[in-house]
Amino acid sequence: MNSLPFLSVGRTGRAVLASGLVLSHAAVMVLRAQTPGLTDDEEVKLEAFSVTGSRIKRIDTETPQPVVRLTSADFSTTGFSTLGDAIRSMPIISGQSLSSVDAGTSFTPGVSSFNLRGLGNNSTLVLINGRRAAPYGTAGYDGFQTVFDFNSIPVAAVESLEVLKDGASAIYGSDAVAGVINITLRKDYSGVTTELNIGNTIDTDSFEKGFFVLTGANNAKSSIVATMDWNERKSIYGRDLDYTDESDGTPYGGFNQGSSRWLYGNVYGLTDRVTFPSGTATFKTPQTNPTLAAAVPGSTIYNFQELAGYTPETRSYGFYTRGTYDFTDTIQGFAEVSYRRSEVLIDSAPTPLATQSENGDGPNGNIVFPASNPYNPFGQDIQDLRWRLAEVGNRQQDVQSDTSRILVGLNGELPVNDWTWEVASLYTKNDVSDIGRNYVADRLLQDAFNGVVIDGDMLYANPFGPNDPRIIDYMRVDTPNYDTYSIRSSDVSVGGSLIELPAGPLAIAIGGEIREEKLTNTVNGLNSSDGLVGGGSGSGTTGDRKVYAGFVELSIPLVKNQPGVKNLEVQLAGRAEDYSDFGDTVKPKVAVVYQPIEEVLLRGSFGQSFLAPNLPYLYTARSVSFTSNTLADPLRPNDPRNQIRQFGGGNPDLDPEESDITYLGLVLQPFSRQKGSIFRELSFGVDYIHFDQTNLLGRLDAEDILDPDNYAQYQHLVLRNPPAAGESVGTINGVVTTWQNLDDAVYEAYDFNIRWVLPEYDLGQFRFELSWTYLADYDYDGLDVDGTWNYPLNRANFTVGWKRGNWAASTYVTYIGDYEDGFEVGRVGEQFVVNPQVSYRGFFDSTITLGVRNVFNDDPPVDITDAKLVNNSVNLGEPFFWYMRWSKDW
Repeated sequence: MNSLPFLSVGRTGRAVLASGLVLSHAAVMVLRAQTPGLTDDEEVKLEAFSVTGSRIKRIDTETPQPVVRLTSADFSTTGFSTLGDAIRSMPIISGQSLSSVDAGTSFTPGVSSFNLRGLGNNSTLVLINGRRAAPYGTAGYDGFQTVFDFNSIPVAAVESLEVLKDGASAIYGSDAVAGVINITLRKDYSGVTTELNIGNTIDTDSFEKGFFVLTGANNAKSSIVATMDWNERKSIYGRDLDYTDESDGTPYGGFNQGSSRWLYGNVYGLTDRVTFPSGTATFKTPQTNPTLAAAVPGSTIYNFQELAGYTPETRSYGFYTRGTYDFTDTIQGFAEVSYRRSEVLIDSAPTPLATQSENGDGPNGNIVFPASNPYNPFGQDIQDLRWRLAEVGNRQQDVQSDTSRILVGLNGELPVNDWTWEVASLYTKNDVSDIGRNYVADRLLQDAFNGVVIDGDMLYANPFGPNDPRIIDYMRVDTPNYDTYSIRSSDVSVGGSLIELPAGPLAIAIGGEIREEKLTNTVNGLNSSDGLVGGGSGSGTTGDRKVYAGFVELSIPLVKNQPGVKNLEVQLAGRAEDYSDFGDTVKPKVAVVYQPIEEVLLRGSFGQSFLAPNLPYLYTARSVSFTSNTLADPLRPNDPRNQIRQFGGGNPDLDPEESDITYLGLVLQPFSRQKGSIFRELSFGVDYIHFDQTNLLGRLDAEDILDPDNYAQYQHLVLRNPPAAGESVGTINGVVTTWQNLDDAVYEAYDFNIRWVLPEYDLGQFRFELSWTYLADYDYDGLDVDGTWNYPLNRANFTVGWKRGNWAASTYVTYIGDYEDGFEVGRVGEQFVVNPQVSYRGFFDSTITLGVRNVFNDDPPVDITDAKLVNNSVNLGEPFFWYMRWSKDW
């Protein structure tokens, strides 16, 4: 990754970025010039709008849907500098989320994602301004899931975020299983605002800096808003923090998760210790005498955290522009254009070698350290040599993600009551370039052990001492991989009042959508052929699907402002979809909101949601591997045990995952009608949600399939050769280990919320809010996982805020409960993280904010399951981090 923010964009990218910003700013200036006296405080007419979870426009915000809305000011209060970090701190996030901190061991290095309810990183639909966002181009989590990357969002353009906390496939289609997150970007703004920010940790140097510009204007017929932002942050290494500088969990009841691949080679499997000839000059320090591993107890465990990265170096920048134009009094055009680049540079410890696990010239097809190598003092071929190739340098993932989005459309009013219509076309794409640097190829290392001629000299790799730089350069390779995920869609919707009922209008929304999704994963040949030392195999993916969808939604007011019933409303919704790759599906939903009195509101819903198999599950290229252990054939028990061939890759016969979702909610505002009461703005809320899931995707390995207790159930996955003469059953040719619809799950949780905004007094105005999620039950395929690794029973946030005149202050507290560690030998402790901030507005329309994340500099709880001893997918691992923001309205 280059050191200057625009050098890596390339000439074309810089031109696009600069042109977009210049044209947007020019348009804003023209509009402002055409509208003399335009101010930011003009009266705005209250109009009907759509709430996430419903296509029907309405003025009141209390719908049958459980929606949590967070504004940009709410995000600012959390203190987090990225949208992904702020969302992952919410109590409804559970399970293993994807974050840039964990990028070094991820299929998707650099991704910032989330796991709503813990039901899967791919089980939540993400919308931008009500329409689908482009997923990350590279499949994540298990290497097959399609996930969303919050780094692709232009943060400066975010106005608010709405979280629908139950399923919504009846409204939005696939992916809306755990819920929906709708990110609303700026649509109306007049003026110019700039912001600069800096910050750093105190225990190490992770200096962060950035800025954004927001500008907009409008007149009688047109409006435009534009943003541009840039942010970068330096990396932290494992050795920089006292709680990530070691991988030895033995002091905490675990075991040492260090590596047997030391900086210099160790040999296993020899019965006699053989030393170097005395006085030889060939073998130099730091290890003049290669050792047998068993001869030096404890010497073979290497702490790779000394060289491993902890948080990556990051940089992101981009722009967003939205404009509208009124063609007539009833027809408006709109367009949105955005582009964002996210760059992440991830360091991992140097390549680890275990010759038995790599491809080479040995008798078992593994790398061999031959006796002919002059640096081999043992007089025989070495089959089990372990070595960390530190001279090659740290392995690096240089990841560049480009997200572009273009939306154009028309909307307007029909000459029938309050009916409106809208048509739009969307194209959005995410391109990922993931270049691995300082890797070592199996074949090149074997050649280097055997000896190669470079510049006329015969050179050999020496695992026990310094190497000629030319042999290091010979073994070193880059591994570029390129992935793209694109969405093209067109949609049309129309809605309004059908008839006037005694309780209000019976409203309807009808619409349809055509969508095409394409995925291309181009995997480097060394990755796909398992040709890298210490690297895994992977297969490319090329797939696409077309979706034709239609939906209808009804809002039926039954009672309004009657004795004993203030409001009773029913919502009915249904969506039918036709997928080109697996067929048809129809999902319904019914929801009710009941308000007997102003102080009490009850709501509930039942619906069905589904998750179409992500494209990698269907179309990943076929792969072949062998089991690491020998296995017995349950139908031929007298045959010798063998390594079994496994056929992996995509499975085009998968069905969607299915979910039945029940939701019940209660909201109390007991003093809402007591004007002047200190408790008037005190409210309580509790939600219950239940997911019953079937057809969940799972994958069996050969050992599971050939287990005698399972064989009858999975024998269709076993491929056999034709039986020989006199045999009734042929030998095993291989087993199919692709993904299958195997598992079921039941999930139950309670969400609690308390909010209290006090009246304004001489001391100022105070507000308090507590959000808490309790995971009551999560049974996955017969296993009770609630309270176990990655699934704490309790998560909560607490916010206290204060403002008086030009001053404001807040404190945001994140609580993550304890949970059983992944080894089932202990518990990962609970965690509190406190983020205070204070701001002052003045000094020529400027606002200065000073804040700290993790103000008490508390270490995260120890997780002996993780090699870093910190579980960054659940807990917060950042040390004390101070920041300052300066914003100004011009």
